[in-house]
Amino acid sequence: MSSTIEMSISVTSWAEFPLANVPTSEELERINIHLDLILLGLEALTNLNGDSLIGVATELNLQTTMIQNWLPWVQRQSLTSYENQKSKLLKVEEARSLIVIICYLCQQNQEIIRRAVTLLEQITAQNKDPLGLALLSNYFNKFARLYHSNVSENKRLESSQLSKLAFKLLVDSLFYSTTNGHHRLWLVMLDYTR
Repeated sequence: MSSTIEMSISVTSWAEFPLANVPTSEELERINIHLDLILLGLEALTNLNGDSLIGVATELNLQTTMIQNWLPWVQRQSLTSYENQKSKLLKVEEARSLIVIICYLCQQNQEIIRRAVTLLEQITAQNKDPLGLALLSNYFNKFARLYHSNVSENKRLESSQLSKLAFKLLVDSLFYSTTNGHHRLWLVMLDYTR
């Protein structure tokens, strides 16, 4: 309960903090894609679904209608087809709210994220294949299925690149599970767009 209160206070002050540089529409497109990939990673590791996002938005007093309009499970084509949905582009307020929700979900799932990252570090240090461990194999296989079902064939990453992406997203999610994870993720998103 205290983490919810702590997160709510932090979120409220952050959400009201004015932006010095508002991302352009092109930058928001890239942010949208990257946030969707992070959600794919969370979905692959946990039982995340659209109701999870709405539940957290409600718990944190964020506008649920804004999140419902963006839900990646409704609009997952965000990974590949912006040309057809210019009117549905992510807005700055939606991006910031979604970042807060993602970080809160990372906090809620920090134990499994930490366990998976620890296993990944151990197996990598031993120069062994991470897919030899059940937790990491299940995570990657589910991530790959979600990725392939949502990205057109001509834009898909090769298997080795996809593996690197999946495990990078896993490690990154541990950093987003900290109290100030939403600041960290927002800075990553802005840096990612440059």
